[in-house]
Amino acid sequence: MRACAAFVLACIATAAFGQNFPTLPQASVDTTYPTMTGSTISVASGGDFQAALNAAQPGDTIQLQAGATFTGNFTLPSKSGSGWILVRTSAPDSSLPAVAHRIDPSYAAVLPKIVSPNSAPAIQTVAGTNHFRLVGLEITVASGVPENYGAVTLGSDPQALADVPSYLILDRVFIHGQPDANLRRGVALNSAYSAVIDSYINEVHEVGADSQAIAGWNGPGPFKIFDNYLEAAGENTMFGGADPSITNLVPSDIEIRRNHYFKPTSWMMASWQVKNLFELKNAQRVLVDGNVFEHNWPAAQQGLSILFTVRNQDGTAPWSVVQDVTFTHNIVRHVSAAVNILGTDDLAPSQQTKRIFISNNLFDDVSSVNWGGNGRLFQIVSGAADVIIDHNTAFHDGDVIAADSQNTGFFYTNNLTPNNVYGVGGDNYYGDPIGTLNTYFPGYTFRRNILQGGNSSNYPPDNFFPATMADVGFVDLAGGNYRLAATSLYKNAGTDGRDVGADIDSIADGTASSLNVPSAFSATATSASSVSINWGLVTGATSYEIYRAALVGVYELIATTAGGSFTDNGRVADTTYIYKVRALNSDGWSAFTPLDVATTTIFTDTTLSGTVIKAVHFTQLRTAVNAMRAAAGLTAATFTDGALGGIAVKTTHLMELRTNLDAARAAIGLSSITYTDPVLTSRSTVIKAAHISELRAGTQ
Repeated sequence: MRACAAFVLACIATAAFGQNFPTLPQASVDTTYPTMTGSTISVASGGDFQAALNAAQPGDTIQLQAGATFTGNFTLPSKSGSGWILVRTSAPDSSLPAVAHRIDPSYAAVLPKIVSPNSAPAIQTVAGTNHFRLVGLEITVASGVPENYGAVTLGSDPQALADVPSYLILDRVFIHGQPDANLRRGVALNSAYSAVIDSYINEVHEVGADSQAIAGWNGPGPFKIFDNYLEAAGENTMFGGADPSITNLVPSDIEIRRNHYFKPTSWMMASWQVKNLFELKNAQRVLVDGNVFEHNWPAAQQGLSILFTVRNQDGTAPWSVVQDVTFTHNIVRHVSAAVNILGTDDLAPSQQTKRIFISNNLFDDVSSVNWGGNGRLFQIVSGAADVIIDHNTAFHDGDVIAADSQNTGFFYTNNLTPNNVYGVGGDNYYGDPIGTLNTYFPGYTFRRNILQGGNSSNYPPDNFFPATMADVGFVDLAGGNYRLAATSLYKNAGTDGRDVGADIDSIADGTASSLNVPSAFSATATSASSVSINWGLVTGATSYEIYRAALVGVYELIATTAGGSFTDNGRVADTTYIYKVRALNSDGWSAFTPLDVATTTIFTDTTLSGTVIKAVHFTQLRTAVNAMRAAAGLTAATFTDGALGGIAVKTTHLMELRTNLDAARAAIGLSSITYTDPVLTSRSTVIKAAHISELRAGTQ
């Protein structure tokens, strides 16, 4: 959590001055895998799973036979003590994804199946249930059951905080309904100190009612939802949506990171009730970071996908609030409309929505043409406070902002979007962006935004209006690389000196899936015009992307391949190229490999053992080192004895090469070299093959 918070705080620290930022989660769920010290209770096929649950003591492990089916409605009982009880498959760890890696349906053969035979949960809790961790299980509903109201229910209607179940973790669990039946909810998080991690939840849908992969309304938190695949028709994840049974309860301290939210497009033709991808109705101190939200369209709602919409749902919880929400480094794509912010409940008394920070997100294919709806990017209605929208990149075909009432403390800075027809508009002010801002956002800050195709006379000063998206200067607009090219007029043009629009590299890092990073990555020049790139294959990956830069930080995608190698032809001689690779599958990307460089300088005497070190060896190294410096963005080095012909090579020449190569490697982000004879003494140190070989390796 600390690393996560630091990542987000970096965004906050570089935003414009004067904003009232949200408070990040103040508590977190520790999901470190426990060391079990108690007994192991084995339950074979046909055995009594509930009896094992009742008998287990803190520290014990319950092993359910891999592949066996356990049918019933099972209860995690309340136990005294703070030791964990582990419920897991009997299959060895080697048969499961590693800890901190997501499970998927392909592992079903080694998972014990816990099956509800009716409308009740397969797994449920009682008052005070605590310290259960479920690992490597399949949890579902029997075929032929027309309606189930929740596969896993962690808490229900506690009357006091002491009754709330706590310390509950679902780890690498496969939860699903049936393709033709109603499942209202995958997991109900009405608990405390609870987490769903590295799991896969799908086929959650219902006709005529909302359904969620994960929902919580009656637990105080903290909650952690990390690295899951989450598929549901209604709201894939929702907090709120029913009034808490405990007065003044607000689900709090919620961390939602690196999940893949998804609605299958086949549901567009089905009768399931479809609403949105993510909704907060009663929640505070929420971090939503590094997720992918994919596919949403108008059905039971108008097609907005990310909703911060406070609701006193049943009219008995006027304390309901949505506040202190940080939404960063996410990708929202293939949707009909993007974000809806509701300032106050328009149906029942509520608190005001406030302190919403939306930064460094990519909104791609927000399209009324492709997905229906209105293609709107931000809808801010009913009077929110302290909404900050900073450094986002969006491709949408509707309004940039739509409003209908006054919103105070509004900042809109450094964003990159098309203007489309109205740009910024509001009731009675569509076509008049300045009028909209003055009327609905008093005291606003609106600076350093790109509104492509807009008219500068309709907006406040200090914004940008390129005629076309091509004029923005992306690295590869058609190929989906939305980084700004080095030649873009808007590079480093933000209020904070950074590029206008989102930091695409930080989004790529934030949304990296649980795929391992390709191992054994190397790039080697095989000729003056060709580089061989190789890496180890990753389990679960379907393809690999290879990126290249001739100047550090300015990468382009050069190839996508299914194998573990690629040859980059057509390179320029005596030039350094920087490479990195990442693995892909349908859930997203791995992190990138460490960088490697290849310099297309071909050296004389490939094998130096037994070779007399000559001036030509130094001359070629000087060329290679300056190629490295060029790739690092450094000026070319000036060397002693510029022309070495007829001059004996000296330790001075060697030290200059080391110094200039070290500077280039550091600027690129490569590790330092451990040199033979780190201290070179004139007339004492003998220049040998090892000195030359390690410098060559440092450029290759």
